[in-house]
Order: sequence, then structure tokens, then C-alpha cells
Amino acid sequence: MLTDLQLNSILEDFDIAYWKINLFSKEISWSEHFNILVGKPKIEEDRFEFFINHILHPDYRYDFRIHFEKLVKEEEPFSFEIKLKLENGKYRWFECKNQKSKTSREFRETAVLLFVNIHQSKRDQYTIEENFFYYRETAEMTSTGGWYVDTVNKNIYWDDVSKKIIDCPRDFQPAYEDRMNFYAQEHHNRMRNAFDKCENFGIPFKLELKMVSFQSREFWVRLTGKPVYNNEQVVIGIRGVLQNIDENKSNELNLQNSLDIIATQNSRLFNFAHIVSHHLRSHSSNLSLIVELLRESKTDRDKLDLLPNVEDVAGNLDSAISRLNDIVSIQTSLRKEKVNIKFEEALEIVLSSISSLINRENAKIVAEFQDLKEIRYIPEYLESILLNLITNAIRYRQPGRKPVIFIQTYIENDKEYLEVSDNGMGIDLDEYGDKMFGMYKTFHQSNPEAKGIGLFITKNQVEALGGTISVSSTLDIGTTFKIKF
Repeated sequence: MLTDLQLNSILEDFDIAYWKINLFSKEISWSEHFNILVGKPKIEEDRFEFFINHILHPDYRYDFRIHFEKLVKEEEPFSFEIKLKLENGKYRWFECKNQKSKTSREFRETAVLLFVNIHQSKRDQYTIEENFFYYRETAEMTSTGGWYVDTVNKNIYWDDVSKKIIDCPRDFQPAYEDRMNFYAQEHHNRMRNAFDKCENFGIPFKLELKMVSFQSREFWVRLTGKPVYNNEQVVIGIRGVLQNIDENKSNELNLQNSLDIIATQNSRLFNFAHIVSHHLRSHSSNLSLIVELLRESKTDRDKLDLLPNVEDVAGNLDSAISRLNDIVSIQTSLRKEKVNIKFEEALEIVLSSISSLINRENAKIVAEFQDLKEIRYIPEYLESILLNLITNAIRYRQPGRKPVIFIQTYIENDKEYLEVSDNGMGIDLDEYGDKMFGMYKTFHQSNPEAKGIGLFITKNQVEALGGTISVSSTLDIGTTFKIKF
């Protein structure tokens, strides 16, 4: 049988103090270790009441009384966590518990109440809970979730934040074979390659790509993955985080698009300034030359002979300014509101305005607007685009061949398109491809009417409303202009 001294020594090693309670006299004796913990206080009142009033934290006084009464009167065991004030004046966590004795009632006079120091484990628990709280809050605030792919058993696990990002129920369990369904089609190859490299060679990855939510909504995410190894250094899984960056990515793409537009506009502005300077200078130089000749003319007859030159220069200058004004007016038209325009109605207006040209050249116009009958656009722009492309097709017809122009609209990958094709002379894109839409650029010397301004204006009109225009052509076969609105 262990003596009290031996028992106290053993329990002290485990930082456990105890009370001995006489069930008949209700007298309480504290172990030496308990006295050391609370500082061997001078007790002038009942030991139990002193404990309640000066050692036990106020939050636990009521519950402790209830448990203690049941222990003394009914020998009912209990175990619960309390805070005790120690000698240094600070509270520490203890587990207070009593276990029911197997000794018969008639031979049992004493109950033992243990006080087990659990302060460090309690602090660790609070730290874990606090860290988990901050992790959860940070994950929520930054829309960052965790995920794990078990590459051995072919399972996928998402935490609650990941499920929230993907808009799926909290009890949803993604199937391994369906994993690609949650990524946008255009990013499937990138995702497969990243997972294959990580699983087979342990190469981590960090990607920005589009995912697809439960509601089929596409959104941008930043996906980070790292290999998980077993003891034999074999990859058994991939662990990573998933962050929703849709808003930031959209802003980034919009910013980049704006920068591209600004760069393009600056390039156009520089080109426009150069052209204005070059062409107006040539006309002004001609005028200066004629004025100089007028000064040097000896007779009135010589001066009169120069007047037709003055008229030619003035006419050319007026024509140049008029064409430049057409270009400048593109930006002014942007202030007009877009409206729903039927392609068929816009084409009728254009064909009516050039009916004499069509009849003279016996041109045939074929139009198919079944797939895309109307568009929200600026009417003047659409009419100008059709006018320039159709008149170009007629003017650059193949000699000896009846001009046929095919116009169609359609939708592809949620984008709206207009195509204008002809069977004309075609253009050597190897030689002129980079100059196709330049100002005052012409590609066929056989057409003296060409000013090289129509395609320049058309490109500016299309791009001013966020679209693009491209061309494909084969010499002596024909040309196709493709506009993506």
C-alpha cells in the first residue's frame, strides 16, 4: 500500500494535486503539491469555502458546488475543467475529477478529488482553434480554399471554401473521373499537363486559368499544387490551394485591353499626324511654287496660264482635307447611341446609294443573314463598312469576269461576324499584307480612282467599337474580309 508521501511524490511528477475528503465529517485535506500550487495560504475559514472564494475562478464556483455536493452525498463521480488561482496570482487550467471507487460503501470513508494541470494543452488547444479561426477567416476574405487529390485511390477532396468558390453544396463529393468538367474547355490541356507532371515527376505548379462553377459560370482562379510523398518518396497525392481571382483578372484584362487600345490609338495618331503633315505640305508647297512663279511672270498672259494650276492645287487640297475630315469624324460618331440594326435594311440603303455602279458593272450581290439578322451598332458605321467593302469589290473586279459579292453574317463561339467575299483580282498579301489598312495605300495600279482611304476608315470604324477586321486573299481568285464585332 502506498503511503501519502509516496502517492504525493508520484502525482507531483505528473503535476497532479489532490484532495482527500472524509465522507462522514466532510473534512478536507490538501496534498502537499496542492499547497505548493496555491502558496500554502493562511486559512482562517472553512477550507472548502476558502477554496471557493479565493482560489477557484468565479465562473466555475456554482458548478463546482453542485458537483462537490453530489460527490459527498451521493458519491457521484464527475470531471470538468476549471481555473485555479496559483501562488503567483495567475489563473491556470486544471481538470478536476473523481472516479467512483470499487470499494464497498461500508469500507469507504474517503473520496479523492484530483486536480490535473492541463494548462499547456488548453493553451495549445486555444492556439490551434485561434489559428484555425484566422485561417478560416483569411480563407474566406481572400476566397482561398484548400484541395487534395489522392492519386493512388483516385479521390478528390475540397474544403468548404473551395466548395463555396465552385458554388457546389457542402456535402458534394467530386468524382475523380469528372475532375476536368470543372475547368474551362480551353484550359483542359494545361490542367492535364500540370497534374501529370506533378504526379509523375513531382513538379509543382501555379496556374491562372478558368474554372466552371456548378451553375456553368466561368471564372478565373489561381491554382497552386504540390506533390505529397510517402515514406518511399513516391508521389501519392497532390495538395494545393484554390483562389478566386475573377474580379482582379477581369480588371487586369480590361486594363490590358485599354492599354492596347491606347497604344493602337497613339500609333494611329502618329501615323495620322505624319500623313497630314506630308500631304498638306505637298499641297502647300505646290501653292508656294505657283505664287513664286506668279511673282516671276513677266506678262499677264504668263500669269493667266498659271491659274489652272492654282485651281488644281486648290481642288486637291480641298479633297485631301475632306478625306481627313472623314477620318476625324469617326471619333465624333462614337458619341452616337448604338441601336438594333437589321443587316438586310442596312444593305438595302447601301445598294440603293450605289445602284448605278452595280448596274454599270453588272455586279451580283448575294446576302445571307439567317444566322445573324441584326446587331446593336451605330447605323452610319455599319452602312459605311458595307459601302467600302462592296465598292472595293466592284472596283477591283477581275477583267472579263462578272463581279459576284457574297455577304453573310453568323455567330461562332458567342461572337458575331460579318464576311464580305468577292471573285475579283485578289491581293498579294505577302507583299501588301502589313499595309492593307494603311492610309493612302493602294495595291492595283489599274484603278486610277483608288485613293487608299476606304479600308483605313473601315478598320478605324470597326476597332473604334471594339471589333477586329482581317483579310484573306488569293491573286486572280478573290478576297474575303472578315469582321468580328
